[in-house]
Amino acid sequence: MKHTFVLLLFLSFFPVTQAQKTPGPADPEYYAMDREDITFDDEQVLLVNYRGFVSPRQYSVTQFTNVSFMPISASRYEFNLNFYDKATGRLIEDDVPTKWKSWVDDGGSYDPLGSNFRPNSPSIMVTQDEKWQPNQYERTATFHKEYDHKWVSFSAKSWTNVSFEDDEVFIKLTLTNRNTKELNMTIMPNQVADHIVVHGKEGSTKADGIDAFTLGSEVGHARVSSSIRETSEKGFEISIAPGQSETYYFAVKFYKAGSTPPAITQSNIKERMERADQKTRDMLAWAYNKLPKFTSSNQQLQDYYYRCLLSVLMSRYENPNYISDVFWAVGTWQFTISWDNSYASDLIAMLDPESLKGAILTDFENVRMKRTYVGWNGAHWDNLYIQEPFALQLMIEAYIRHTGDYSIFDEKAAGTTVWEWMQRWVTELQTNYTDDLGLINVGYNTEKIIEIRTDGYNHAVPITNTLTIDLLYTMADWAKKRNEQKLGKTYFKEAEKLKGLVDKYLWNEELGWFDNRYPDGTKGTIWTYHLFDLLGADYLSDKQTYRLVSHLQEGEFLGKYGVYSIARRDTVHWDLIDSDWGGGGQYAGMPGRISRNLYQKGFAGKGWDVLKRNMRYIDHFPYLPQNPRIDTPEQDRSSMPVQIAAGAGLEAIVFGTFGVDMGEDSLTIRPFNHEDIGEATLTDIVWKGRKFGVQLTRKTFSVYEGEKLIATKFYGESVLID
Repeated sequence: MKHTFVLLLFLSFFPVTQAQKTPGPADPEYYAMDREDITFDDEQVLLVNYRGFVSPRQYSVTQFTNVSFMPISASRYEFNLNFYDKATGRLIEDDVPTKWKSWVDDGGSYDPLGSNFRPNSPSIMVTQDEKWQPNQYERTATFHKEYDHKWVSFSAKSWTNVSFEDDEVFIKLTLTNRNTKELNMTIMPNQVADHIVVHGKEGSTKADGIDAFTLGSEVGHARVSSSIRETSEKGFEISIAPGQSETYYFAVKFYKAGSTPPAITQSNIKERMERADQKTRDMLAWAYNKLPKFTSSNQQLQDYYYRCLLSVLMSRYENPNYISDVFWAVGTWQFTISWDNSYASDLIAMLDPESLKGAILTDFENVRMKRTYVGWNGAHWDNLYIQEPFALQLMIEAYIRHTGDYSIFDEKAAGTTVWEWMQRWVTELQTNYTDDLGLINVGYNTEKIIEIRTDGYNHAVPITNTLTIDLLYTMADWAKKRNEQKLGKTYFKEAEKLKGLVDKYLWNEELGWFDNRYPDGTKGTIWTYHLFDLLGADYLSDKQTYRLVSHLQEGEFLGKYGVYSIARRDTVHWDLIDSDWGGGGQYAGMPGRISRNLYQKGFAGKGWDVLKRNMRYIDHFPYLPQNPRIDTPEQDRSSMPVQIAAGAGLEAIVFGTFGVDMGEDSLTIRPFNHEDIGEATLTDIVWKGRKFGVQLTRKTFSVYEGEKLIATKFYGESVLID
């Protein structure tokens, strides 16, 4: 009888257990992080839904800031709900982050640690747990105080997300009355902003309160609506019976002045909020099913793979106001820049090759060899990075690698074909950037290459020259593909000539490094990790390759979380603040690119060393930022909290660790394993419409096509598929 009871008890729970699903990388819950584990300031924590973003604020149950729904933006906008308890006449405020900042910065406002305690101090919500996941921020709070023998006791739980369909932020708020008496409150919207901007619309952007629900400037407004039916001139009126819970929905809509304002009471906010959530889920599932699926007994590595994917996905915009249907931004800056995109070009090609082609054409259409910064509404500023042609080369190579579609060269942008644009870039380098020796010389301006705040990384820079060599070799191959044999021979000859000049004038045999050369014939050694892009080229001698790689050692270039952008030995140029290229940190794409190149050059141990350092960031960041520090997981506020270039980390695993090499006529797989990876699998590798998988075990690896085993081999061997 006892055993029968136990069996029945088990069966009674079995359906519930079966219904519980462990979140996977296709689910937002897989990426969830407790706020207390995230090393970001409030403005760096993002709720993104492919149209715009906002930032929820820590230590509040309803507050958010940092609004961007282009063309509308209000970076200093603050929203929260306050609660006026009618029985006690007390205002319970939920803008603690704002009060706290004011107290710390200038001694204004109130010390929040004294609130709810000291005489005449504000009554504030007491926040508890906060959790982030893609496009959802979940918070809990409590209030439990007695005023003149009258209790106010309720709990609060909220969920915040942003819309894909409109310029809206949604909040779901559940309040539970813990008192023995009815809870009667006015929920009062609190909106504060210096400016609300509508880009392209003339008028004052200074924002002022219009009514209890609306804040606005001459060009843009923000209005709060709710599912709550009863309103007053102060806000939304609610009553909750003793011991009961009620759920309310709020929408904060940003819109152009002069447009019809949204209704204050709305019955379908819940449905709109659910659609916003579903969009986020659909996009994650779409991306997961498009890319190779990765599992590893090293959970941190597996999580890193998918955080890299998430970082790229959070840089995708489908805002109807943008210049392209799919706009791959560098991150929170709404600019599409080929250099940043190139670090994730293979990932984008696997995910959505048409959008990669669109990004290439958008660049040619807008940059026109003059303006690198292509914003959501077109190119801005006469500022050109000379990396443009090299980045475009990488993007085109990735597109062709995954589609086999050479017709991209015949696509037109600004009336000129892609092939003609690439030829113009070669002519530009050889005409306006070549010195008397024949070296590529960018002149004095360092910022034409990368942004280093010290001088010296200019004139005949080794990486610009060597990337030009690689471009010329590639142009020679492309010309042959187009049956332009004479042009192909010309490009090949020019590549060989420049290669000889670089070896003669820039290689430093003593240091095992390439030097800068200046107009007076002198040379300078700048220890920048930019030079490791050389490892992606095929023309370095074995000796040069070994000498370059020898500098990737602890304390010179290698630090706790990756690769210093300037080696610590370079005391002239090392810079802690401008960290992505100047020293104390790294650009999001570089560790992945360096790792991939090391793997492909046969330095698997070094490739893994770089990768495993970089993946430590995911213990601190929910997505990978622009230029985090090397010695501590910190992203300064001057740069972005998410960067599309982080996709290079995922590419390092696919094309480095798993050794996937997609040729035009064959697929080669030559993976590497490491003690701390253990067993791992990569499935759904698409090549020419076929799907392959690779399984790594301790001593051997196996390659599959679908479920069929092709081969099992020892490490160091390759599997060739044609």
